[in-house]
Amino acid sequence: MAHLTKREKEILGYLKKDPMISQDELAARMHISRSAAAVHISNLMRKGYIIGRGYILDERSRILVVGKTWLEIVAQVEVSRISISCGGLGYTMAAELSRHQVTPTLVTMLGQDEIGDQLYQYLLRNGINVQHIIRTRSYPTPKRLIVRQDDTTLYEVMDEKIEHNLIKRAMKTRDELLKTVKVLVLDGTLGKPAIEGIYAHIKEFNVQTAIVGCSFDWYKQQGFFGCPQFFLVCHDSELESFSGEILGGIPENSFPICSEIASQGLAALIVIFGQQGLVLATKKEVIFLPASPLKGTGTLLSITAGIAGGLAAGYGFRMAARRAMGKTELS
Repeated sequence: MAHLTKREKEILGYLKKDPMISQDELAARMHISRSAAAVHISNLMRKGYIIGRGYILDERSRILVVGKTWLEIVAQVEVSRISISCGGLGYTMAAELSRHQVTPTLVTMLGQDEIGDQLYQYLLRNGINVQHIIRTRSYPTPKRLIVRQDDTTLYEVMDEKIEHNLIKRAMKTRDELLKTVKVLVLDGTLGKPAIEGIYAHIKEFNVQTAIVGCSFDWYKQQGFFGCPQFFLVCHDSELESFSGEILGGIPENSFPICSEIASQGLAALIVIFGQQGLVLATKKEVIFLPASPLKGTGTLLSITAGIAGGLAAGYGFRMAARRAMGKTELS
């Protein structure tokens, strides 16, 4: 969200304590005119901190995304076409959350260069809170080049210079934000040290967490099946490969293995069965949630984003999963 002035922060504090306060009373408490109070209220509405009537406070920025962002250049050989876009799981998840009408806070690293400026503005225009993005002149904005022919990747190169001091700054920012957020979406490609470094804070502040871009085997090796703050979203094919069980595309066939995994302490396991719907497993229940005939179940990223948004809004996993499917469209 947009930056708040000192006066706007004061007003927001009053509104949180008394959402039904009148503008006259607000002006009196702050020793300003009623017209000045009205202007501040209008600015808070414009910036997205207040929605609707009665000073309804918008708490949508309770989701933190930590991950990589880069400039992605894709050359398609057979049609002689080059496309340039924003890439990286940090950006992808933040953008997906934004499409779910959520304002995520993104912690990522960009250079203080022309490409970084372009990506920063692109993220801002796409409804992502960018105020905690780490930028410096000593870190060139990463770039990835992919050369494809039809659906085959012929060549791929990543131009990324890691600066350890910058990583430390990003970790400090991330750890401070974890004290206030409800849900964390973490880029699994950040690497084992970065994820291990955040693990203690996730438990300390009891932050519901999804890690994207990692396999079942990796989750098990890290011992995350036993972490009550983690929820895992996957496709039925990955569950089938991990368990060695033949599910045959039938959601009910997954109930025993889903129950076994969830019983180890995981907050929730959500399995996507194509366009049929989702299997949701927690320590309390294993259920199948069918998708609407007019809507698809959604991609792994869209379901993860939908569930994260639901949890941040205060829903349980069942309602959050239904909400996630309700916001997808049949492709």
